[in-house]
Amino acid sequence: MGNKSNMELIKEYIETCNLLKNGKINVDYLKDKPQSYSIDRTPSNPIYKEYKDGGNLMQITFDFTVQAPLSSQSIVNLANSKFCEDFMSWIEINNRKRNLPNINGIQWIKCTSPGYILGKTETTAIYIIQMQVVYKQEAL
Repeated sequence: MGNKSNMELIKEYIETCNLLKNGKINVDYLKDKPQSYSIDRTPSNPIYKEYKDGGNLMQITFDFTVQAPLSSQSIVNLANSKFCEDFMSWIEINNRKRNLPNINGIQWIKCTSPGYILGKTETTAIYIIQMQVVYKQEAL
């Protein structure tokens, strides 16, 4: 068992995505400037599925949050939408190739929602993609 938390391992994994402009992701904190990224845990039952032998499939649900430029010019906003689509494809392709976060017993990582706007100002928008990681935990 390593010394890193599962959220840290997820953060390191997402930072390998070549779509990120500055490559740095915060945890539970989003900088107030465009091209800032954060992963933030969301409430869910940590047990995804229980097995009779006492082992479990565990889940981590979180939001991948992006602070993006917003403009009255639709080309800027379409680029944000494309980023969300491309990021979701990146996750899906890596999942299929079994290129996953370095979490013991990991089964998958996936996006559970499309990118949508959580909030906006005149110049920026906060987009969220809801995500899930599921991993196997052996009986204690």
